[in-house]
Amino acid sequence: MFVTFLFDQQWCMLHYPKRPNGFAVLILGDQQHYVHENSSVWIENTGRAKMIDQLLEAGYTVFYSNLFGKNWGNRQAVDHAYNLYQIIMRKEILNKKIHIFAEGMGALIAAQLILLMENNIRSIVLFSPCISLDDHLQQEKDRKFYYKKLMKEIEIAHNENKVNLNMKETYEKLMQPLCFIQVVDQNLYKDQQSIIHAIIQTRKQHKRQVNNHFILQENREYITKKMIKFLQENERII
Repeated sequence: MFVTFLFDQQWCMLHYPKRPNGFAVLILGDQQHYVHENSSVWIENTGRAKMIDQLLEAGYTVFYSNLFGKNWGNRQAVDHAYNLYQIIMRKEILNKKIHIFAEGMGALIAAQLILLMENNIRSIVLFSPCISLDDHLQQEKDRKFYYKKLMKEIEIAHNENKVNLNMKETYEKLMQPLCFIQVVDQNLYKDQQSIIHAIIQTRKQHKRQVNNHFILQENREYITKKMIKFLQENERII
């Protein structure tokens, strides 16, 4: 069962499990993410719908927003996600510490949410993430048509202000458990590997929990299984 509602002129969706476990997952989507009045990419896409079904079957309440489309980590999307969290916590009976699942550019928002609500974050799962917007721009420079389109999207998202979004240090310092899941044969952000490797090494040095999984496109069904296992491991302390 799910409900949609309009908040801050953005459609939001809330999925209810049949047997709630008391924990919630906030999804922060990538470029293809969308929410409409009666549907979303997490319903219409078969693979993503299966992910939601698995999370619901495990007892998780799942929520997300359209987040102004291709926001590229802008402040408007960050504030909206934070306020959406506040609304859900006021209306639903849930543990205040939530899990965050961020895909692609959603990792830019998740990192900024850490600064606003770190004490209310239980864990973060990053799926083929964009950690550094600058590195992604460098990656796409040779694809001239796409690069021009990307630059226009970023200019619109950030009101033509020059931005330097590199969230490496934030994820290194994050005290909560962090999990990377990467599809190795289809990754829009393949040049982020050196940054992810550096984050993992730094977290290990400081004994901060970090998991890292590589998955082939054909084995995407295992993404949610690995994710749920990680979430459950970090629910022993309420």
